[in-house]
Amino acid sequence: MKTRSTNLSFPHILQVLALAISLLVSTGCNRTTTTPDSSVTFGKLVIAANVDANNAPTALADTFSPSQKTIYVVAEAKQIAPGTRIAASWTRDGTPVEVSSEVVATQGYHNTNIEFHLNAGTNGFAPGNYKVELIINGTPGPSARYTVK
Repeated sequence: MKTRSTNLSFPHILQVLALAISLLVSTGCNRTTTTPDSSVTFGKLVIAANVDANNAPTALADTFSPSQKTIYVVAEAKQIAPGTRIAASWTRDGTPVEVSSEVVATQGYHNTNIEFHLNAGTNGFAPGNYKVELIINGTPGPSARYTVK
């Protein structure tokens, strides 16, 4: 399966800085998660079929059809210190699918959404059990699971 993920660019990060956190209905992590690096704190981590212009999820889901074009993971970022590196690692049935390019915070961020997404290849998403895990400063962080069937 050929996939491609798109991560936040510098201008995109600046856009999300000005945005307030959306109230999210959780299908995944409900609690605040402080990573081993205490300068990074996340709230909810959810999977969605779409996001709005503010990177807030608009269609939460935990099951997708293989014909879904894009699957999003959205992290409610409560605190991110300058210099923090974040990427998303996607697996299917325990097999790596893709690791996104790292995003580096050029300044401190508070109360914003960070979005990563995985695009389907020409044949769609392969059925299976998927996991997406945030990698913060090289260390595994919060994760969420979903199914394609």
